[in-house]
Amino acid sequence: MVKERYVRNMQQARTSNVRQLHSLKLLGSGLDIDKSHFIPELTETVLGRWFYGEALLFSSDGCRDSLRDIEETMTEFHAHFGEIYAAYYGRRAGGLLGLIGLKREIPQAQTAKIRRHYDEMVLLCDRLRRQMNRLENIMAELPDETFFRLSRMPKKSLRSA
Repeated sequence: MVKERYVRNMQQARTSNVRQLHSLKLLGSGLDIDKSHFIPELTETVLGRWFYGEALLFSSDGCRDSLRDIEETMTEFHAHFGEIYAAYYGRRAGGLLGLIGLKREIPQAQTAKIRRHYDEMVLLCDRLRRQMNRLENIMAELPDETFFRLSRMPKKSLRSA
């Protein structure tokens, strides 16, 4: 049961990343998406909280390489997200609108740049899905005792070095 909870949390984190990507697509197509769907700080996203709070607990159980790959992809994905977010909501891009959380219209010249960021995010999302599937397979092979041991550890926010 404990093992299933860890796997389910990972699946929810993976799903949240896909939702974020779909929300960006809707935003780019001109729909008004509530700014609360977008979290500019990686460690505050569902994926970031899962990774830095729970996933890193497995760094000593044969998952280190997989976790490193996930973090690299996740960070790159979020960097592209940050560029798109800044274009629509950021202070430097949105002035007063960004401060109060309203979407601004994107100049035509910036649209191609945003599209390139989005296209890269699609590729990164797919890579992240594959990496998380790999981690899920590794976790499936771990003994139940590992999960029980980890579930008894104090919860704290972790950052990899």
